[in-house]
Amino acid sequence: MPGTKEELSFSIKTGLKNIIGKDLITDEYIAVFELVKNSYDAQAQNVTIVFEDNRIIIADDGKGMSKNDLEHKWFAVAYSAKKDGTEDDEEEIENEDDKWNENDESRESYRDKIKVKRFYAGAKGIGRFSCDRLGKNLILKTRARDANIISQVDINWLKFEKDAKLDFNKVKVPYESYPAAGSGVNFPNNAQNGTILEISGLSFPWEREKIKSLKHSLEKLINPFSETNVFTITIACEKYREIDESGFDEKKKPILDRDKINGPVKNSILDILNLKTTQIDIDFKDITIETKLIDRGTQVYRIKEPNHYAPLLNNLKINLYFLNRTAKVNFTRLMGIEPINYGSVFLFKNGFRVQPYGNTGDDSWGLDFRAQQGYNRFLSSRELFGRVDIITEEFEQFKEVSSRDGGLVETFGSAQLLEAFKEIGLKRLERYVVGVLWGEAFIRKKYFNTDSEGKKLRDNLLATDKDSEDYSKAKANLGSKIDFIQLMKSLADNKEIEIVEYDKNLVDLVNDNLEEVQPKFIKDLEKIAESTGDDDLKEKIFLTEQNYRNLLAEKEAAEKRAQEEETKRKAAEETARREEERRRRAEEKARREEEKRREAELATERKEKERYKAQVERLLAEQKAKEEKEKREREEEKNKDLNEKLSLEKQKNTYLSATRKTLSGEDAEQLVHSIDLYVGNASTHFEALFNRIDSFDLKTKEDLYFIKSNLDRALKVSQIIIKSNFDYKSAKHKVDLSKYIEEYVKDSALSRKDKLSVEISNSASHNALISTIDIDIIIDNLVSNSVKAGATKISIDLSKNDDKLVMDYYDNGRGLPDIFLRNQDEIYNLGTRESQEKGSGIGMYDIYTRITALKGSISILGNNLKLKGAGFQLTFK
Repeated sequence: MPGTKEELSFSIKTGLKNIIGKDLITDEYIAVFELVKNSYDAQAQNVTIVFEDNRIIIADDGKGMSKNDLEHKWFAVAYSAKKDGTEDDEEEIENEDDKWNENDESRESYRDKIKVKRFYAGAKGIGRFSCDRLGKNLILKTRARDANIISQVDINWLKFEKDAKLDFNKVKVPYESYPAAGSGVNFPNNAQNGTILEISGLSFPWEREKIKSLKHSLEKLINPFSETNVFTITIACEKYREIDESGFDEKKKPILDRDKINGPVKNSILDILNLKTTQIDIDFKDITIETKLIDRGTQVYRIKEPNHYAPLLNNLKINLYFLNRTAKVNFTRLMGIEPINYGSVFLFKNGFRVQPYGNTGDDSWGLDFRAQQGYNRFLSSRELFGRVDIITEEFEQFKEVSSRDGGLVETFGSAQLLEAFKEIGLKRLERYVVGVLWGEAFIRKKYFNTDSEGKKLRDNLLATDKDSEDYSKAKANLGSKIDFIQLMKSLADNKEIEIVEYDKNLVDLVNDNLEEVQPKFIKDLEKIAESTGDDDLKEKIFLTEQNYRNLLAEKEAAEKRAQEEETKRKAAEETARREEERRRRAEEKARREEEKRREAELATERKEKERYKAQVERLLAEQKAKEEKEKREREEEKNKDLNEKLSLEKQKNTYLSATRKTLSGEDAEQLVHSIDLYVGNASTHFEALFNRIDSFDLKTKEDLYFIKSNLDRALKVSQIIIKSNFDYKSAKHKVDLSKYIEEYVKDSALSRKDKLSVEISNSASHNALISTIDIDIIIDNLVSNSVKAGATKISIDLSKNDDKLVMDYYDNGRGLPDIFLRNQDEIYNLGTRESQEKGSGIGMYDIYTRITALKGSISILGNNLKLKGAGFQLTFK
């Protein structure tokens, strides 16, 4: 059965607005660029961008639009009258005094001022949707040339987002028109025509730094290498006008003119082009390519060659600048920004910049990737600055990516552009900079007979030329000259290249010292002279050859003289060697005679020593026999005494064994308790004795302290044995010292009769191998002194400081006398105490002695005490 046939069509929905609007143009700077480019294409000479609190106004004095233009061009999505060449076809001329068409003289004058104006910056028909990226609402006001009315449309972009199924053309946009006279609509420069875009409901806040960044970007929107001032962009923001006029920012720092918000956007980069640096300028025409290499103001060479890149690249200029350190410093001084942060090599198509070429961090030209392949052989974006400027009607071959910041679409034309940039521009500049100015080839290409000579010349070049503002150092360097000869020879070898001019100072070797140079370079000079037909160079080559032959003759004569001198020197050395040999043999004979005489003397001396030795040995043997006899007699007497003592010891052991067998564990504990009681009483009475005797001298006091100290240790051992199974035989024990002190103080406080209140703060853990008996005695002495001072409360803070345990000790007693606060050392002297103070003056001395032995320290806490009494800080390693 036959089927039915019909035709279907696409339905365009409202979602298209986002696709070609804010989803496509993702950068607000690019959005402004697109709108400014539309003004440029509308033949505007002035564009004003005004920033208000929640509104941006972009106004131009272009040709404006009629209602017909709005309907059939501006509202025609993806249609570009610029692309199909009908942009100006519908212009109507109503006023004979103000004609503007292709045959009009004023129109031609305008076109002549801006050569690139023959081509349009935009050609996709979607740039108008940049408004959507900037804000929710757009009011467009426009007046066409010779028209008496203002046309206005009011667009709310959100209407296109309400219903995704709605056809694009179903969303209606309000339109109105009203007389221009008295409307209050003012175009830039008091123009009678133009377009104003009022964008509100902004998507982004525009603060000072953001507007400043936009201004800096707009500097590079139109080719900044062009010297025309016909197209002017002006930024206005009342919010920052006072700051601009003051010349200082919010932090009171001076503002560069380039960083002021209000005012025209200037091509500041023109100032930079006057820097004395190394550059290459290339002009691609219909038939030929002309290349100039200029080094710090002096033309190094100029060549011509056929343009094999035509017809696609028949109106192309490449200007590349190598920035040495001095040029970078001057760039930063003039621009207020380092070159690497300003940009590198920019691409301009028909006068407008193509993003992202030249942006900081962008490597669309492949500069940095290439530089990584060979250190000091290739130039990177950090050392290059410049532009590639193409004028073309081949829109398909040099089409921009729709996203507007993705560069050029990959085509045969864009590939040829990249190849021309690298082969004709970059590599030739690199060849001169890396070879002639950096001396990279001095050693690698064996310019000299010895590597040391090449290295010396290269080091001198790097030390003097890299930061120079002229290239006199390179002209005076023999290695640079030879490398330039090699460079020119490579150009002369190419039959298609015509060497028009070159700096003859760089090929003049007549007065140079050539004895270290390879002779092949004279042949290279002859090749250049033949290629250029340069008679002057041929004359210099003749003189150079003559000079070189003279140098070779002088070198041969010098070598002959040196050889003769070397023969004489060797003969003299041989004579001296023979004389030295005769002298050595004579000295050797005298030495052997002396050795014989000494051997005879030694033999006599040995005989005398042997006689004396025999006599001594006889006397020693007699003495030994006498001593053995006496020793034997003493041993016999000793054995007699031992036998008597053995009898007594057997009786004593019998008693001890009987006692030990009947001593139980409970009896042993009672015995230790008795020791504790006896030693304690002895210590107490000893201290009372020490207090009554003030007339002791220091030595006596120290001896008494020694006795007292041992009594205290014995007392402490007995107390520990009673309380635990503590190993009193071990002098030191490994303990957590902070925990040990905390438990010991609390335990001691509970066992005291006076019920002393104790407060302990412990924030540390400190393992140590230490004598815990000494720690106990130190704490006992501190507590004892506090009780004697009338204290009812003590407070201890334990903390860690690096590898030390810190103990802060406080009490609420009477405190320390002023004399001890003024002179801390006084309190640690043996026997020192205040007159009304109870005690022997031995406690603080004992603390100081013991803690010092433990490699610790003690000091008085004088201010901000935790308790109103005395305070001490003790540290333990």
